[in-house]
Amino acid sequence: MKIAVVFLTLLTALAVASDRSALEVSIGGGVWMPSLFDSDAELSPGPAFIVSLQIPPSLGNCFIIETGYLSAGSDNDNYSGIAGIPLTVGYRMYPFYRRFAGPRGIEPLLGVFGGGMLLWDSPEGNQDKTNTGAGVIGVELGARIHMGESASLDIVVTPEWVPAGSPLAGESEKDLSGLEISASVSF
Repeated sequence: MKIAVVFLTLLTALAVASDRSALEVSIGGGVWMPSLFDSDAELSPGPAFIVSLQIPPSLGNCFIIETGYLSAGSDNDNYSGIAGIPLTVGYRMYPFYRRFAGPRGIEPLLGVFGGGMLLWDSPEGNQDKTNTGAGVIGVELGARIHMGESASLDIVVTPEWVPAGSPLAGESEKDLSGLEISASVSF
């Protein structure tokens, strides 16, 4: 399955035209900070890897389908951490594209998204492993920096609300709401 996803991503990337109104593939990474708003949480930030497909209906906005792999450590001695695979659909706009940015420069971006996430924890010793699902709703704030004719770098801060179905890694709360900061190359 993983090989098929990588092959499909590479095939799509080869078919992408350099025109702004064409389909774009984005690959990147960053930091995931779950349970950021819970003062008793024992989860620590971890790496995030993302892949997205951006479908622009016009020059100043696009629909975005995103997936990836998120992980976070745990300060609880009984668990090494948690991990998740999100699948979200959203709408992103570049509000100053036509007026100020043009084809080069820095463009601010705003977006909203929603979807779901498959989550699991990694117990140490003889603890029970927990698998659960979660809903995801969030916003995107960031900037697109052009790196030539056909590539750009998207730097995005994403506050998100993530109510999980079950507590993970010995946490008492089911709320994994937090922040994701990422940088990805779109081509």
